[in-house]
Amino acid sequence: MTTSERFTVLDEGPSIEERDARLTEGADELVDERARTSFVGRRHFLLTVAGALMALGVTVILIGWAGASNATVVEEQVPYVISGGLLGLALSTIGALTLFTHWQTQRIREARSQEDARRHDHEELMEALRAIATSLADQEENRNGRARSTKSERPVRRASRSS
Repeated sequence: MTTSERFTVLDEGPSIEERDARLTEGADELVDERARTSFVGRRHFLLTVAGALMALGVTVILIGWAGASNATVVEEQVPYVISGGLLGLALSTIGALTLFTHWQTQRIREARSQEDARRHDHEELMEALRAIATSLADQEENRNGRARSTKSERPVRRASRSS
């Protein structure tokens, strides 16, 4: 293949913007597909796990309490306190931490979406300002009949050096 044929092949086909848009759409579809099919990727997975762990922890604590309340000797109550109380406390704590993780994950998602919206608004504002600046420059050029000077209108004053 000659060099001119290579350039012809490179010049034909979709533009870089079209290819970039197709790549972005394909990546978004893959992310959406994974989120739909993956059990862990669902938005309420952590919330469900947190609720189940906390409910299980409270249930184990109540079962341990019920066993310990029927025992009259302290030596019989200790296994219920250890197995029911400490295991229930651990499960409830893990559930609470999972709930906290879910809450933080939601906050991060919201912050990212707000940042994306802010960037999009900023880009639109910058495009509008560029368009206004271009139109003002064109108007001034048409009004004066010549190109606008690149020098500043006012002379720059330097601060005096005093010791």
